[in-house]
Amino acid sequence: MSGPPLPRPGRRRRYRGTHPRRFDERYKELDPERYPEEQAKVAARGDTPAGTHRPVLLSEVLAALRPAPGEVVLDCTVGRGGHARALAAAVGPAGVVLGLDRDREELDRTVSLLAGEGIGIRAHGTNFAGAGRVLAAEGLDGVDVLLADLGLSSMQIDRPERGFSFKSEGPLDMRMDRSKGKTASEWIASVPEEELRRVLGTHGEEPSAAEVARAIRARVLSGPPILTTRDLSGVVLRALGFDPRGFRQPDAFTRHPAARTFQAIRIAVNREDEALAQLLRDLPWLLRSGGRAGILCFHGGEEERVASAFAAGREAGLYASVGEPPIRPSPEECRSNPRARSARLCVAVRA
Repeated sequence: MSGPPLPRPGRRRRYRGTHPRRFDERYKELDPERYPEEQAKVAARGDTPAGTHRPVLLSEVLAALRPAPGEVVLDCTVGRGGHARALAAAVGPAGVVLGLDRDREELDRTVSLLAGEGIGIRAHGTNFAGAGRVLAAEGLDGVDVLLADLGLSSMQIDRPERGFSFKSEGPLDMRMDRSKGKTASEWIASVPEEELRRVLGTHGEEPSAAEVARAIRARVLSGPPILTTRDLSGVVLRALGFDPRGFRQPDAFTRHPAARTFQAIRIAVNREDEALAQLLRDLPWLLRSGGRAGILCFHGGEEERVASAFAAGREAGLYASVGEPPIRPSPEECRSNPRARSARLCVAVRA
């Protein structure tokens, strides 16, 4: 006797054109076990496969910070766990890895992912400005290794609903913690032109900061509101002399004209500059004697602030040594992972 007919498998959602563009359409990249060749193909052209994150300067971080068995590590920006995974392996079961991340959505996913691999970290949903409170809550007098990655994780960039990227249409949000604070759209609608120009120049190093700020403010005052990533990208492209309708980014290695603006606004919306200032003030007191700190910077303003704080700490006798110049990614890493090209690792050792 035959049983009831089996349900027919659902058809996958079709997408426009010959290649998937949205995150949820890249079903092959999101299923590496069934389609391993797809991940290799995407990586070969210099892109990061959807749903994955490649930690930058990983071997350089391990060489500079020298995590040892039994030590206490503080990963101030867990992200997708790429650095935390390697740091946990280095300190072993006798060591401790504390993980901080302001993005609770990604933090929960990462903790679950690492737990499935047998890696346990003590996770706290806060940014690095709250590192001192976390150590106090854990009953620790300091850590042996501290790492802070000031960039975005690929998971944040790739998810259109987060609004971090100009590459896909989504609400212009950009908040690390979506439970509070102004969205990027709301921030843009309220910020004066002069402040916007300062943010673009300081946090984005945008050479045409005045022109972009003027164009954004003009759209806010006289046009439809800037609600999506495509809205903002279009305004920036026009301000820089490009036609948004026909613009195509040449390849993954060429910086998109709107990249600096998106970076600057993200930093402002999340008040990342204030959090970094707090971390740099607290850092000497977070490290045990001989403790090593590494901060991954992604633009000149961050690098300058970190280098200046490290130099002042060395002059005051707080740091025994400071790595100069900052460590840069190899040409090979930049070719295989274009998102690493602007990374710089600043290192200091506690006296």
